Amino acid sequence: MRNAPSVTYPVGRSVLCVRLMDAVAGLGLLGVLVGGIQGSWRVALVCSLVWGLWVVVALWARQRMAQGTLAWLPDQVPEGPSGEPGVWSWASGAYQEGVALKRVERIYDLQRAMLLRLHNPDGARTWIWVERGTEPGRWLDLRRALVAHA
Repeated sequence: MRNAPSVTYPVGRSVLCVRLMDAVAGLGLLGVLVGGIQGSWRVALVCSLVWGLWVVVALWARQRMAQGTLAWLPDQVPEGPSGEPGVWSWASGAYQEGVALKRVERIYDLQRAMLLRLHNPDGARTWIWVERGTEPGRWLDLRRALVAHA
């Protein structure tokens, strides 16, 4: 499928990722409680430290989740000798006017959510979660574009 449709897809904070982080934080808190109930202060202390570190990292990651718009533009011709038409574009707070990406990689595909790695021209990589629930009507178009131009 070389003619994937043009698609613009909004990217926001991932509900799936936030739920996973919350689940891990809940399991860590359970470890703290079990260690405290069993009377093992060492286990409770270690679990408390690990749990506290996880909460800080999870809150930091939640605030830094990339938000923007991912677009596949099949009619544009990329710079350089790639030979194939079509450009992936990423617009966000850092790239307000949008930037043409070198490539987009599907790292993990859960059918209703995908973890993608965006390769910017300046060498930076941006990791994003895209989810079907964000815009269900355009989800299959996004999947077609990703599969066709992997």
